[in-house]
Amino acid sequence: MTRQHPQASSLDIDFYSDETLKDPAGTYRKMRDAGPVVWLCRHQIHAICSHEALTRSLRNHRVFQSGQGVSINEDVNKILVGSTLNSDPPQHDLTRAITFAPLTPKALQEVKSLVTTEAKAIAKTVAEMGTFDAAQDLAPHLPLKVVRKLVGLGGGENKMLDWGAATFELMGDPKTRGQKARENLKEMRIFLEDPETLAQLSPEGWAKRATDAGIAQGMSQTRASELMRDYIAPSLDTTISAIGYAIHLFAKHPEEWDKLRKDRSLIKNAIEEVVRLNTPIRAFTRKLSEAVEVQGVQLSKDERVLMVFGAANRDPAKFPDPDRFDVTRDTRGHVGFGHGIHACLGMHLARLEMSCLFEALADRVASFELTGKVEVARNATIHAYSSLPVRAVLPRT
Repeated sequence: MTRQHPQASSLDIDFYSDETLKDPAGTYRKMRDAGPVVWLCRHQIHAICSHEALTRSLRNHRVFQSGQGVSINEDVNKILVGSTLNSDPPQHDLTRAITFAPLTPKALQEVKSLVTTEAKAIAKTVAEMGTFDAAQDLAPHLPLKVVRKLVGLGGGENKMLDWGAATFELMGDPKTRGQKARENLKEMRIFLEDPETLAQLSPEGWAKRATDAGIAQGMSQTRASELMRDYIAPSLDTTISAIGYAIHLFAKHPEEWDKLRKDRSLIKNAIEEVVRLNTPIRAFTRKLSEAVEVQGVQLSKDERVLMVFGAANRDPAKFPDPDRFDVTRDTRGHVGFGHGIHACLGMHLARLEMSCLFEALADRVASFELTGKVEVARNATIHAYSSLPVRAVLPRT
């Protein structure tokens, strides 16, 4: 059993409880106040919370390894090991090079017109609706339209959201939702291992391109098919989460939306501020290849450690007045897209989608107003909304 080191403050909180999922920022604050590294006694795990400690540790990927999985659950790690996220160099570098090829900023210029067109279409739709649920009617639309078309997953495209949500559920402790998540994950594995899957992929899609590249580099068909996992989980849920959170922030802080509408050059920075505050992926784990000291706390070899991105992103030592939403803030160094060699594979696509969407909404919506109760989605890893009723106030003509 992992033994608590006397230098780490102990906290009796459930990082995966419904209460924490509803207000992760409050939990992050308690953790940081207790120290840069804390011991979560309910989960029997050390958690790294401060920005300095977290970024320093993530850059040290030789010690803080992902190759034995990044879930808090060892049984789940056995299932997920092998994807780019759940691997270390040199395997990580090989698979990331393949799946990242169409996601570079330069490559994405080829799809910018598609993203712009879809963004304008959904902005027009919600503006005409007037009152809508931003978590249901707006946030998923652009990522689903764009990613499904570009990935070209064939018969699996309508299951991408379910499979992605299940993967993120099982990265943490999904409580009563675990059985359903495991069933969805099993369904995804069956899809990936089915020889017929390759024949159904869109000839021009990213999934076909990645599997062909993998086979060309000597991978078996089964192994090459697993590369598609890089496009299933990370490409939808995180962007949907950030879009919904952005609308909530702009509804609560109309002055920030007004700044953005008047000065569109702020859109880029506003995206980073939204992602910093939201931190769609609350935390992943790493397993230590050797003993290491972090901020005075001794961590043991083979120990699994929780890397709390959300806490680091609200660290006042890095971001003054960290809970304040400010589209002009200096957001450099935030870890909302991860940090180090495992930085988010799809972050450039997410930025492109949100940039086009905010530009299109700014043309049509003067402000957003909350019209009902906001509901937080229950997912062990992704922080997102399940319901966000708002009204789009149109500009005066």
